[in-house]
Amino acid sequence: MKQSSDIDNTRIDNANIAWQDDGAPYSPDYDDVYFSRQGGMAETDHVFLRANDLQARWQKAEQQPVAGVFTIAELGFGTGLNVLSCWRLWRQAGCQRLRLHIISCEKHPLTRDALAQALRQWPELSDLSAQLLAQYPDHSSGYHRLLLRTGRHQSHSIVLDLYYGDALAMLQQQSSPHACVDAWFLDGFTPAHNPELWSDKLLHSIARLSRPGTTLSSYSVTGRVVRALRELDFTVEKRPGFGSKRQMLFAGKNGNPARPAAARQAVVIGAGLAGATAARALAERGIPVTVLEQAQAVAQGASGNAQAVVQMRLNRQADTHWQFHLHSYLFALRYYADLAHVSDNAIDWHACGVLTLDSAYTNTRHQAGKPVPAATHEQYAHYPRQLLHRLTADQTRAVAGIPLPEDGYLQPRGGWLNPAATCRVCLDHPLITVRLGAGVAEVAHNSGRWHTMDGQGRQLSASDILVIANSYTARAFRQTAAYPVAPLRGQVTELPASAQSAALNMVVCSERYLAPKSGNGLHCIGASYVKGSVDTELSHEEQDGNLEKSAPVRARLGLEAPAALHGRASIRGSSGDYMPIAGAVPDPDLPESRYGGTQHVSSPDTSQVLPDPALLPGLFVSTGHGSHGTASCPIIAEHIACLALAEASPLPLPLADCIAPMRFIRRQRRRQQQTR
Repeated sequence: MKQSSDIDNTRIDNANIAWQDDGAPYSPDYDDVYFSRQGGMAETDHVFLRANDLQARWQKAEQQPVAGVFTIAELGFGTGLNVLSCWRLWRQAGCQRLRLHIISCEKHPLTRDALAQALRQWPELSDLSAQLLAQYPDHSSGYHRLLLRTGRHQSHSIVLDLYYGDALAMLQQQSSPHACVDAWFLDGFTPAHNPELWSDKLLHSIARLSRPGTTLSSYSVTGRVVRALRELDFTVEKRPGFGSKRQMLFAGKNGNPARPAAARQAVVIGAGLAGATAARALAERGIPVTVLEQAQAVAQGASGNAQAVVQMRLNRQADTHWQFHLHSYLFALRYYADLAHVSDNAIDWHACGVLTLDSAYTNTRHQAGKPVPAATHEQYAHYPRQLLHRLTADQTRAVAGIPLPEDGYLQPRGGWLNPAATCRVCLDHPLITVRLGAGVAEVAHNSGRWHTMDGQGRQLSASDILVIANSYTARAFRQTAAYPVAPLRGQVTELPASAQSAALNMVVCSERYLAPKSGNGLHCIGASYVKGSVDTELSHEEQDGNLEKSAPVRARLGLEAPAALHGRASIRGSSGDYMPIAGAVPDPDLPESRYGGTQHVSSPDTSQVLPDPALLPGLFVSTGHGSHGTASCPIIAEHIACLALAEASPLPLPLADCIAPMRFIRRQRRRQQQTR
């Protein structure tokens, strides 16, 4: 059972801004300014950057055998001044191995236009501001991950996570159980006007996410906050404040810092989109990765088509599944835009928009014998208008470039790419080695490492981290054999472009999608769905089905049915609940009596607390992406890399739980409890 969400809780209220005579933003709701009138950048430098001794700490971490990541978390993103100032200092520091991760909580984010206006206050930050604004989301609660670069061809040296919503809830929902913060910026509105951002519960969450050596600074020296931090084992001192403020607060978490992390190696099984993005995410974090692919080339399965659509899977209910599809799609758009930028668009990414006609939904339900409710804007009212809006037939004609007979829904930021080329670009990294013709028959954990063997029992690899990303064949391994992921054949049809079809400027979906003309002069139409089949021979019946189900659009493009078979068939991996199966792998051999305590306090499958089984150390899976892998693979790759390296995940707990392999164990145990 999916966990429902209150639609109102999925929305955000943007900040109410009053602009002062000098152009600075002011919050009437909190009766407070966003930054010091005596110099916002100077205040940031004094209270946060220098107080936490960031540059010296970065340089020290850079010299460690394993540089790792330095994590900063702030309460109150506001105008983004702290983030941009920190980014500028980071660029000046010139760290090559250390990575910077910034987490910023904001309950009422500025609209994009308001943020752009506020950032004009600091022209010296204009280049960084432009990069931030290009990715900045001003809608939708939850976690938003942005990948920022200090240079075009450098790795993602900065990850920025924007947490939109109540700060306490956002921090409590972090799904990576060992993630820690190195420095905190407490920069909310004054405690007198915004007490929830200085509450004891929130300070307890800050302490839980801190480790020995973590520092904290704030402009506020409120006595209650000082006392609470001391009770939470922080050493607290008052330092000279900035400008007219006499004092500021600095605190450090007591205890002995942990030993530096040891070097690690990773292996990924599978060189499709799930495996390629997982390998890339680990390599971007400095981890050497070996990719084992049984075929003689990468992307030979479902990721090998010439065109693939990137779109949201639409849900009529605002539940956890909807939130996952929304946020995975948003991250995928940023991910592919960045990948296109650094590769001179070798992935053939086109953010042209995706138009879904009403017949895509109604005809499918008619054929399944299900009732067909009238299509209205209200049924998808929980989607931000920036991401989805309804169009009349007249409007669809105007936006698509061709005459269309139906109303529909437009995803203006969606598009298409070449998935095989995307896999190749992801794997083109100095820390990634691809071994072709390396079929894995068995995996085993011995002496603290994961070993892979071929069909003759010969060892292929040994590593600390192993990611199983080989679609439905993940069931061949004992550790993942019980997962309900099954083969789902899909055939695409390719048609030569016509004179009329050149006008098509976006992906149009009826009962089949039809993509604009690709660089090779062909349109892709797809794809069929045949459950259980692993046959990859082209089928006349499926080609005829593709042509018939795309006829409402195809006929208006002058695309004639081909005389011979022309296309490609491949096999997807589809899960029983149509959600990916991704995350840490539970130990299937652990008896019920040895199940440990509760790791997470809730799950989307049950309202009662159930103890989680032990997880196999260093083993992860990414499968069951179905026909939406272009949207789900990138964020799942980030999630797995963060779990493997004890970094903060881009998925909050409810979304991580709804794709986690252990959801099947929870369901089984719940059924067992109900039958007792």
